[in-house]
Amino acid sequence: MKSDTKQTIQASFRTLLLAKSLDKITVRDIVEDCGLTRNTFYYHYEDIYDLFDDYLDTQLQTAIETLPADSTWDALLLKLLESVCETPQMGRHVFFSRKREAMRQYLHKVLSAVLDRYINDSMQGLLITADDRRLICDTCCHAVYGLIEQSLTGPDAPLMRARLRRVARSFDGAIRLALEYCADHPIAKEELL
Repeated sequence: MKSDTKQTIQASFRTLLLAKSLDKITVRDIVEDCGLTRNTFYYHYEDIYDLFDDYLDTQLQTAIETLPADSTWDALLLKLLESVCETPQMGRHVFFSRKREAMRQYLHKVLSAVLDRYINDSMQGLLITADDRRLICDTCCHAVYGLIEQSLTGPDAPLMRARLRRVARSFDGAIRLALEYCADHPIAKEELL
């Protein structure tokens, strides 16, 4: 019952997020949309932003569970992004809100999971330190995140899908080269200081 109620609240939240900015969605909007009481809403969530955090977690979990194991990292990434930013307008509703930081953290989590999986597959036969692996993953995450944010907040939102595919193809070779370089030139502990 509790999970059904949360699903109902989240479905209403999603509908409202398609139509208006996250900061303009109220508890009243949600309870009117889904036919629940305010007390029911507050039983499950502290406020709209608590709901938003839970919504992101739910979308991430659902997207990961439904992805085929052999998905390419760009297909994986696009699926995860679509789970939260179904339309460019929805993405802007989140990116121009006070919860922009939560969205940044969510995307970082998503990108890290996707890229870490890809890097793990790409480094077969190479000896890479955990530090180098993390460095490569973080660098790729920041680059892709910047592209996503720029696309969602600028006039190029309709091009985001094509650009992400293009970046993914470019990164395929670049990531492998970075891994090979790190395997051939292990970082010395002194270089970290």
